[in-house]
Amino acid sequence: MKVMEAESLSKWYGEVNGLNNFTATIEGGITGLVGPNGAGKTTLIRLLTGMLRKGKGELRVLGEDPFNNPSLSSKLGYCPDHENLYFKMRPKEFLYYLARLNGFSSDECRERTKRCLSDVGLSGVDRPLGTFSKGMKQRIKIAQALLNDPEILILDEPFTGVDPVVRANLFGIISDLASSGIDVIISSHILYDIERLASEVLLMNDGKMLLSGKIEDIVNIVDENTHSMLISTKDPRALGSLLFDNGLVDNVDIKRSGEILVRTREPNKLYDFLPSVVLDEKIEIGALTPIDNDLQSIFDRVVRR
Repeated sequence: MKVMEAESLSKWYGEVNGLNNFTATIEGGITGLVGPNGAGKTTLIRLLTGMLRKGKGELRVLGEDPFNNPSLSSKLGYCPDHENLYFKMRPKEFLYYLARLNGFSSDECRERTKRCLSDVGLSGVDRPLGTFSKGMKQRIKIAQALLNDPEILILDEPFTGVDPVVRANLFGIISDLASSGIDVIISSHILYDIERLASEVLLMNDGKMLLSGKIEDIVNIVDENTHSMLISTKDPRALGSLLFDNGLVDNVDIKRSGEILVRTREPNKLYDFLPSVVLDEKIEIGALTPIDNDLQSIFDRVVRR
């Protein structure tokens, strides 16, 4: 059974079109939804999870209409992009409370809480959620999405704002969950986040489907060009020199605001190298932002072929 089938799917917010005649199929495994902010990724996810009613067209998740469908909702795990956590609660308390709201018995709640915390590497953590780092908050959100043993795990921008070490940790968690048999749908505005995980990708822009296919085919199109990335760091000169000396970038432009703008033809190698910069070289990295992820240009190049 297909994970998702959408045919001419549209959704409006007043006069704003969130999805526009969107048609796609998701078979299973790990699938990436990729597009810039405002592309329609979150609208699609909210339609998949039954939080929104479609405007027109057809949508099926595991063969069913997701809107107002509690039985289908029980098969889905959802990790939102926002952080609506109970910040005074501790991890065990938080998950136990959510499990009880799902109708599980006290014994089941304790067992599920223990297992889900273990799945995301938070078993030994016992402090208020409000003290968590960005990466730990992402992990506790994934843990709550696993409480009901979902068939499909839906993650909305799980890598936003996390450093390279946390990003690598989340890759491992998601890969392990997929290996256990859970189908995963991940949204991101960064194609190279998805490349490490997904076998299939849907490229979206302005509420429309641009193209879909095997991740390696789409990445090969992107790899034809040099990529620009903005990296925030407290030691821009040391980081720029290190990346240049290791042959990972073609150009380094040091900004006054504690940032460097780098250009590379091998973004995958750069992504792989950055965790060692933090752990081995002790150079702190605050954020990594691709700034030339022009999905419409990718689509235009595909059409011309």
